[in-house]
Amino acid sequence: VQPGLAGEQGRQGTTGSQTLTPLQTQQPARAQEPLSSIEAGFRDSTVVRTPAGTGDSPEALRQFGFSLFNSPVSTFAPVEDVPVGPDYILGPGDDLRINIWGALENALVQTVDRNGQIYLPNVGPLKVWGLTFSQTDRLIREQLSRYFRGFQTSVTMGRLRTIRVYIVGEVRQPGSFTISSLSTVTNALFASGGPIRLGSLRKIELKRNHHTVGSFDLYDFLLQGDKSRDFRLESGDTIFIPPIGPVAAIAGEVKRPAIYELKGSTRVSDLIEMAGGLTPQSYLKRVQVIRAKPNAEREVMDLDLTTLQGNGDSPPNIELHNGDFVKIYPIDPRVYNTLSLAGSVKHSGEYELKGGMRLSQLLPQGSVLPEGYLEGVEVVRLKDDLTTEVIQVNLKKAWVNEQDQDIVLRPRDQIIVRSEFRSPWSVTLGGEVKRPGTYAIKQGERLSSVLRRAGGFTDKAYLKGALFTRETVKKIEEEQLKNFLKTQEERLIAQAGTINIVGVDKEVAGQNQQTLAAQRELLRSLASRVAVGRVVIKLDEVEKFEASPSDIILEEGDKIFIPSQPSSVAILGAVRSPTSVLHKEEEGVDYYLNRAGGLTRQADEKEIYIAKADGSAITGFTKLRKIEPGDTVVVPPKEEERYRWLPISRDWITILGQTLVSIAALAVLF
Repeated sequence: VQPGLAGEQGRQGTTGSQTLTPLQTQQPARAQEPLSSIEAGFRDSTVVRTPAGTGDSPEALRQFGFSLFNSPVSTFAPVEDVPVGPDYILGPGDDLRINIWGALENALVQTVDRNGQIYLPNVGPLKVWGLTFSQTDRLIREQLSRYFRGFQTSVTMGRLRTIRVYIVGEVRQPGSFTISSLSTVTNALFASGGPIRLGSLRKIELKRNHHTVGSFDLYDFLLQGDKSRDFRLESGDTIFIPPIGPVAAIAGEVKRPAIYELKGSTRVSDLIEMAGGLTPQSYLKRVQVIRAKPNAEREVMDLDLTTLQGNGDSPPNIELHNGDFVKIYPIDPRVYNTLSLAGSVKHSGEYELKGGMRLSQLLPQGSVLPEGYLEGVEVVRLKDDLTTEVIQVNLKKAWVNEQDQDIVLRPRDQIIVRSEFRSPWSVTLGGEVKRPGTYAIKQGERLSSVLRRAGGFTDKAYLKGALFTRETVKKIEEEQLKNFLKTQEERLIAQAGTINIVGVDKEVAGQNQQTLAAQRELLRSLASRVAVGRVVIKLDEVEKFEASPSDIILEEGDKIFIPSQPSSVAILGAVRSPTSVLHKEEEGVDYYLNRAGGLTRQADEKEIYIAKADGSAITGFTKLRKIEPGDTVVVPPKEEERYRWLPISRDWITILGQTLVSIAALAVLF
C-alpha cells in the first residue's frame, strides 16, 4: 500500500492472504454503521440526555476516530514512483539502480537476491540485506574505490519489494496482507479497513520475532498530527488490535462532542482538551459528571472548573472512570446589561447600560426625530415584584439637567418616544359627483367642504337617495345587533319551555311551535346580515347644504355614494304580487298598492309604512304622504299571521337591502 493513502481496495475476502495491486479503481464509501454497544449504552436517555440548549443530540454521539476509516481512496499510484528515505532498510526483492561515470562509465540494475546480496563487476557479491539505503550507497562507493579511481556514483531505488504482514484482533478484515515495503502501521490499518468499534485506537501493538516492538496511539496522530510512533513494517510483522479500553463521553458546549477512549489517568480537563476545547458559551461553574456506581445506581456530580490552575490540578477536576458522561452546560442566554429604545428616534434598538446612565445620556439632543413627543417620553420598567410601571418624563427638562426628569436607567428598561405625527384622514366620494375618488381631509372638515372640492353633483344625481356610511356607526350597530340577538334567543328559549304545559290544546301548542320556529328562522336571517353603518342625511345643492343640520363633521373612512335618479317604487309584504312599479307623480299609496294586486287578507293596513330612499322610514297617515322615486311601501301582516310571512320576506330581502331587512325582521318579531 502506498504510504499516506487509505482504503479497502483489492480485498479478497474477510480473512486470509490478501494482495494489493499497484493500481486499483475507486470503491464506494462505506455506509454509516449502526450504533455499537458502547454508543448504544451512552444513548440511554437516563444517562446522556443533554440539557436543553446545549445544541447537541445524545443520539449523535459517536466514538471518536473511527470515521477515519470510512472514506475510500480513489487510486493507488505505482510503487516504483515513490521516493525512499535514507533510513529505508533493504531486503530481498528490492531493485538498485547504480550509475557510474568519470573514468568508468557504467549503468547497472541489481536486485537483492534471497541471500540479501547484489553483484558488482570486479567487486563481486555485496551483502546489503538489513542495511539502510544510505549505508548501501556508501558501501558501494567504498568497494568500487578499491579497484577504480576518478569516478562518481549515483544510487537510486528502482522497484521496491513487497512484504507480508499479519493484522489480527478487533479489526474489520483480519488476516495476512502483501503490502509495500514502505508501509507503516497506519498504512496496514487502512489496508485492513481499520479497527472495529470494539477495538482500541490507543494501544495498537506491533510484534516482531516474538517480541513487542512498540505500541502506537492513533490519538496522537488524530489530535496532534504526530506520527513519530508510526513504525515502519518489515516482512512477517504482526499488528495486534486489542479490545477497547475505558471510555468516557462528553457533550454540550465543546467543539467536538464524542465518545473518547481513555488512556492512563485522565481528568475532566483532559477530556475537554481531547474534545477540542470549550465553546465561548460554556458554563464551567456547573460541569456535570454522570457516573455508574459498581453494582448500583448512577450518580451525578456537579463540578466547578473555574478554579483550574495552569497544570489542570484542582479538587473538582476529578479523574474519570470507565463509562463517565460529562455535560458542559451553556451560559444563561439572556442579556441583562441592556435597555431598548423605540419610537421616533434616529437609532432604535438595544443599548448597553453603563453604570449610572441617565436618560439624557441615552437620548442626547439631536437623537430624536422632529415629530417626536419630547414632553411625554415613556420609560417602561419591570419592578422587583415583577409588575410593570410606566414612568413619563419630560425630555426637554432632562436636557437642562432637571434631576427629577433625567432619571437613572435600569436594566431591561424600555424607552419609547411617541410621535406627534398623524397621517391625514381620508373619505371616499362615489356615484354621481363630478370628481369621484378618495379625498384627504383635515380634522373638523365638514361634508359640504369635500363636496365643493369634488365639484358638486352631476345632473343625474339623486340626492334624496344618498348613502352615507361611517365605520364608527358600523361598529356600534354590530355590537347592538349582537346584544339584541342574544336577548331574543334567551326569550325564545324561555317561550319554548312554556308551550307544552298541561291543559294546553295540542293544536294551539302546534301553532305556537310553528310561530317560534318562524321567529328563530328570522333571527338567524337577521344574524347573517352585515351592518353597513348608514347615517341618514338630507342632501341638497352644495350652496344650500352648507351649514345645514346634515352638514356633519367628517371622520376617517367615511363614504358617500350618490345614486342616479331612480324611476320605480317597490311594494313588499302582504300584497298579492310584491313588485316594483314605475313612479308616477301625484299618486299616493293606494295607486302603488293597487298595482301590486292590492292587500291580502293577512295585511295589517294600520301598520303600513314607507321606507324612504335615504334610509329613513315613515309611519302613520301614509296615504297622505308623498311617494317619491326609490321609496318602498312595506305592508306587514297581522299579528296572528306574522309567522307565515317568513317565505315572503325571503323574496324581497335582496331588493330592499341590509337596513330594510333589519326593520322588516324586527317588525315580524315584535
